[in-house]
Amino acid sequence: MAPSTTRNLLIATVLLAAIVGAITGLAAGYLAHPSPTPQTREFYLFAQDLSFSAPSNLNSDYIYSSSQITVNKGDIVTIHFYNPTDKAHSFTIGTPYTNDVVVTAQSTVIQNANITITTSQPGSFAFHCKFHPPQMTGTILVQG
Repeated sequence: MAPSTTRNLLIATVLLAAIVGAITGLAAGYLAHPSPTPQTREFYLFAQDLSFSAPSNLNSDYIYSSSQITVNKGDIVTIHFYNPTDKAHSFTIGTPYTNDVVVTAQSTVIQNANITITTSQPGSFAFHCKFHPPQMTGTILVQG
């Protein structure tokens, strides 16, 4: 075997070993990355009346105070839903976190409800008010 062929073979072997080692290291690091520890999280969500500032082309003058709630898979999430308006509102969400909670209009005391879910499935899950679509909507983003 000629010296240049042996040298080329040695270089190719070293490069191949380096590439395999790098890929193995990246894979091990990715697999060893732990998921966040599940936590108990609380969010406050308010129905808001936009009657003074809503564009005239909207069919609804109401929105949620926050349109996105971001949590991690496994978290226990409590949403404190308050309705300080003069109309009934709902927090309605489909599968897998099915809830349909109605908070009546305020008389003299602000009405509220607490919704608790355990986020077992990652993804983006839409919630809405069944009385005031399409503006009163939001998303729970479950990372994991």
